[in-house]
Amino acid sequence: MKLIQKLKNYLLPAVEPETSREIDRQSLRNIYYISCAVLITETVAFIVFLITHVRSFDHDALISTICVSYCIILCALACYLSAKIIKRQKLTRKTCLSFKLFFYIAFMVWAIFVDYRHYKHGEQILTFFTANLVMACFMIFKPWLSVLLVGGVHLTFYLSLYFLDGAKNIQNYNFIVLAVASVACHIVGYHHELRVCKKEKKLSETNKLLEEASRRDGLTGLQNRLALEEDARKMDGRPLTAYMIDINYFKEINDQYGHAAGDQMLKEVGGILKDLFPDAHYYRYGGDEFLVLTHKPAENNYGSCTYELREEKYRVTALLSIGNAQGNPATYEELFKLISQADKALYIVKERTHSAEFGGHDRRKRL
Repeated sequence: MKLIQKLKNYLLPAVEPETSREIDRQSLRNIYYISCAVLITETVAFIVFLITHVRSFDHDALISTICVSYCIILCALACYLSAKIIKRQKLTRKTCLSFKLFFYIAFMVWAIFVDYRHYKHGEQILTFFTANLVMACFMIFKPWLSVLLVGGVHLTFYLSLYFLDGAKNIQNYNFIVLAVASVACHIVGYHHELRVCKKEKKLSETNKLLEEASRRDGLTGLQNRLALEEDARKMDGRPLTAYMIDINYFKEINDQYGHAAGDQMLKEVGGILKDLFPDAHYYRYGGDEFLVLTHKPAENNYGSCTYELREEKYRVTALLSIGNAQGNPATYEELFKLISQADKALYIVKERTHSAEFGGHDRRKRL
């Protein structure tokens, strides 16, 4: 039962749609390259053939001309269509499968006809097996479909020779071995491509995670200055409000309660900012300073430019000072000019909250 299950999984592998589309896209690329190569080779061979047979153009030469012309037209069509399909943003499974089936069957019909003529004349049949080898290397079908297609093509070719003369010049054992080898090559090729796609997907996901991590502040989880630099280059002139926020007397908090308490308070600020300014972009600007960018107009929903911050674990209470500026930045420079204005507004608030009249010095003693 385990062997049957393994065989079933090998012939009918579970593949995610995204991975399946990437395999299809790679198969189309393969068809494009091999078609271009065969197109060039056959065109050169066709020119040489015409030159050498210009004075003895008989019936066989005419049939050969038709065969080579068919191959050239087929390859040219495959080059054109595969390139056109690859450029599509959304590659549908139906379109890709239809194209691959058409190309495979049309090419095999050509190979069978060419070698059928060779067999009738007592010549070696190489085109059919060469074509199958090329297809096994470059064409990517799901394993179960490969079994049906390749097996069906070999059976068709054998029957055509059998009805001609009983396939008396074919060694059945060798023919079966080549048929099985062709099927095996298709299946192995598919699973190889499947492993490659999975590794590339995993690598892509890892790179995305690393890229995202490089844009995040490790302590607060908010975006960092690198993210701000990148976002600043995407300004589009829409109305924007910049808020600069910092924690009053943060150094004294670290000195009295320790850096663990300070770190915990910085983490708490991230959640508070998301509550105060929903649907915005949040950045740790540096130290205990934070930046919020939002397309919403400024609102005093946090009181008189301050917000009381309570950290329950260490029982620390402090104030956030908040300054803002509004504008329509359309460039990198205009955004940082707006941030500078918000920073100036912040320090006006800090001067007031740190003054003796506001109780700043008394507050410092209570920390």
